[in-house]
Amino acid sequence: MDRGATQETAAVTARSFVIWGEELSRRGRYAAAEKLYQRAQCLVERTFGQQHPMMAEVLECYSDLLVRTNRRAEGIAMKGRSEEIWKAYAPRSCRTQIQARPLPSCWAEREGSD
Repeated sequence: MDRGATQETAAVTARSFVIWGEELSRRGRYAAAEKLYQRAQCLVERTFGQQHPMMAEVLECYSDLLVRTNRRAEGIAMKGRSEEIWKAYAPRSCRTQIQARPLPSCWAEREGSD
């Protein structure tokens, strides 16, 4: 299999993990969802690297789960990492900061309470 096909397969697989992770999270199956986010994160890191925009997408979704499961500090740190990746790619992509999912206001309000 050539490199392009391998990357395409990895991208599709990682996105599938994230989609299913989001669905499981909505159903309250947080442990199963987290495993899928972790698999997506490992796959993207191995295939594309830690600073790839796809990693930012995975981290955004994973950070939401962390906050939802009372691991707010971890979630905020992960969201910050995601935003840094997007900032690095902003000049090279059509995605803008307005299009990026902002930090939910409820996170910012409680930031000093940890």
